[in-house]
Amino acid sequence: MDFPRALVVFCVFLLAYLSLQLFLFFRIRDYLRSQIPDRSRRTLYSGLVGCFFLLMLFPLAWRSMSASHPYGPDPWLVRGLFAVFAVWGFGSSGSALVLLCYDFFRRLARPRSVRPGPQIGRRNFLRKSVVVAAAAPFVISGHGVLLGRRRFRVEHFDLPVSGLSSSLAQLSIVHLTDIHVGPFMSPEELAAYVEAVNRLKPDLIALTGDFISRGLDEVAPCVEILAGLKARYGIFACMGNHEVLVGVEDEMTRLFTREGVRVLRNDAASIPIHNTTLNILGIDDLRWGDPDLSRAVTIAQRQPGEVGLLLSHRPEVFPEAFREGIDVVLSGHYHGGQVKLGPEPESLSIASLLTPYAEGLFHLSRRDRFSAPGGKDALLFVSRGIGTTGLPIRVNCPPQIAHLTLKKA
Repeated sequence: MDFPRALVVFCVFLLAYLSLQLFLFFRIRDYLRSQIPDRSRRTLYSGLVGCFFLLMLFPLAWRSMSASHPYGPDPWLVRGLFAVFAVWGFGSSGSALVLLCYDFFRRLARPRSVRPGPQIGRRNFLRKSVVVAAAAPFVISGHGVLLGRRRFRVEHFDLPVSGLSSSLAQLSIVHLTDIHVGPFMSPEELAAYVEAVNRLKPDLIALTGDFISRGLDEVAPCVEILAGLKARYGIFACMGNHEVLVGVEDEMTRLFTREGVRVLRNDAASIPIHNTTLNILGIDDLRWGDPDLSRAVTIAQRQPGEVGLLLSHRPEVFPEAFREGIDVVLSGHYHGGQVKLGPEPESLSIASLLTPYAEGLFHLSRRDRFSAPGGKDALLFVSRGIGTTGLPIRVNCPPQIAHLTLKKA
């Protein structure tokens, strides 16, 4: 992800959000003026509305201030406000857009005189329809906070690899990422994911970072639950940006290692499978960590394998991994955007404005401009993850357990 680009996108969305909030406040104030003749009551209600709008700006200010300091757990009141803000932020923005469109078209279609009868009936129907349309975003965002972020899906994908042998064909991998144990992912919720994964009986399990949200106290419960995962050839992990920002990479590596989870930090492991070998590589976070793909590749070359599988929290390493001869890259980080206009992987979201690899399966061919002479085709799979960050909401973007199967191309 290009940081200046991310900053520009954030500023544009922030400006749009604040503009919509200002429009909605004045719209509510005008409504109160038209409905409440008593000036003192009207002033009181307008003041309460204004205080609520200011309160809904607090989560934005809190996250902006905490972003420049070491991560730590948020107070319970702040966590509650974030849940309310998630519903309000998306719901009020959608409602404001509906009202803006209504005002625009009403001015375009305003008649010079109002005739009684059917025309008034149509206008009343239109007003009621606008009320319903303005309320719909709140229903959608409420569903996204209360249910959308909890109802996960097990989704199956084939990964076609060129020249794959019969020994690795049908090898199954479960990919989990962006777990974010914390205020909006309890150990009990994570345990349900572990049970669902174990029912798939995978050959391998890949964990690609962001195990925690904001606190050191989240590390031990996360590792304890994930230690219940079972896979025929082992469980492998890399670190994400949250582990680096909280400063728990070493502690998490130690606890995972004690539980039999192999953490790959610019490292590689060679797994013998029947009469062949699978190389699994892992690197640190591309922005906040100290990634060294060349080192991981050099280690893997000590015992060359038939297929190279790279774990990287962020997917932007894909072109470089392709040039290094990596066959498959597994990543996350973007949560699929968390809120999308539609359920398709390519649907518009904030993530799709930040990266070309927001969600789904991507392919680079040896005929591509990134290819080295004699290079192999490569695949990238980017998961939506199972947790949330920023705001506890998912709309058209359910949590994902990715069940991947290697296939002969």
